[in-house]
Amino acid sequence: MPTHDPKAAISLDEARQRAGLNAFPEPNEDDRLGGVGLEPEFFPIVHDSNGRPRGRLMLTHPEGIGVLEVVDALARSDDRIEPRVSRPPGPVEYPLPDGGRLTFEPGGQVEHSTAVHSNVADALADVEDIMGRLRLAYSLHDVDLAAIGIDIWDDVETVPQQLRAGRYTAQAAYYRQRGHWGAIMMRHTASLQINLDLGPEGVWQERWLLANLASPLMTATFACSPGPGAVCTRARAWQELDPTRSGFPRLLVEGPGDDPRAEWGQAALEADVMIFQVSEDHFEPGCLDCNFEKWILDGHPRWGWPTAADLDYHLTTLFFEVRPRGFLELRAGEALPDQWRAVPVALMAALLYEDGARAAALDLLAGCRQELPDLWRRAAMDGVRDPELRDLACRLWGIGLEGAKALPIGYVGGDALTSIEDYLEHFTSRGRMPTDDLLDLNAEDPAKALEWASS
Repeated sequence: MPTHDPKAAISLDEARQRAGLNAFPEPNEDDRLGGVGLEPEFFPIVHDSNGRPRGRLMLTHPEGIGVLEVVDALARSDDRIEPRVSRPPGPVEYPLPDGGRLTFEPGGQVEHSTAVHSNVADALADVEDIMGRLRLAYSLHDVDLAAIGIDIWDDVETVPQQLRAGRYTAQAAYYRQRGHWGAIMMRHTASLQINLDLGPEGVWQERWLLANLASPLMTATFACSPGPGAVCTRARAWQELDPTRSGFPRLLVEGPGDDPRAEWGQAALEADVMIFQVSEDHFEPGCLDCNFEKWILDGHPRWGWPTAADLDYHLTTLFFEVRPRGFLELRAGEALPDQWRAVPVALMAALLYEDGARAAALDLLAGCRQELPDLWRRAAMDGVRDPELRDLACRLWGIGLEGAKALPIGYVGGDALTSIEDYLEHFTSRGRMPTDDLLDLNAEDPAKALEWASS
């Protein structure tokens, strides 16, 4: 919580150093081939008797069935999903026995955060298992769980903000000061986050850099959120809703990029304060043009000065394309139908974990650092229709495929390798993305598009 005693406040140097070590703690020297955690999100879409979408299922219904009521019923009969819990001031969640959990986004999107698995194959199998149980439960109520980057069937204004506990109301109010993109991101998008380990000294620095350099190509390759003038509207939302806390750390872009802790520490200071947590359960929205550095130097007329705890909370509100949290949270991924989910997961794990692939990828993308913001914007607008992005993507994912084959047998799994080859042939090499299949199917029959997104 903030303090009204400026002598008790955190200093600029302390904040910069603390943020850097929070993101990149002292490495585990034995960890070269790391684990995999996934966070896929899904839209609960109600369908009619013909399978056509007819609206989003709301999070809860006081007199009927909502998203939570379905999971409540499943938890009573399925030992893989534990009963609902609430940890004030946070929202509800359903723990999973293996250490994962089910949570929900402000538009009622269902999120499955897996435990950390020792390989790609097991992480993907975990998602498939949990989603199979959930999909069956929702199907009893004519609801599909659609894995696409944006809800193309409903207007965002028809889906209210449904999480009001804790920080969510303050977060929504903060974004409203900046325009409409915050509402789109919170209530109308779904992602596939990939969590990978940092690795030992000398390796974690390379993984951090490569994850950032590859991020625009992830956006371009796996775009699945069409909208006006964009193939990846979800990325457009992140580009516009608050540039102080999204995209890429300024010092990484400007180079030389040899101190990730300094890059992240400075990015944290330059990001505007989104939320003031003034007590355990009282959150106030931040204001524009008041970054954390300014808060340290000038204080706030009502809340005083920030402490180390305020910095730690501020770090949870940063949403750069790669977020270091003692591991690397890759945030560029779109929610994808089941048949393609393995592709970005296996490719990014191979690029970061296989030494030869990582070296080749870094060599390929070495000249892209200062172009990252431009490449990211072009990726959201045109994806691999952009000739330069398509060429880079084909070359990068070719390296990734060879790296996946070089990993220990069973780490990725044969099905994932086949999916990569099929995906690159069907989409990337042809300058296409899932966005294109989604639009084509929806134009033919929305029921076909919903079925594609839900299976």
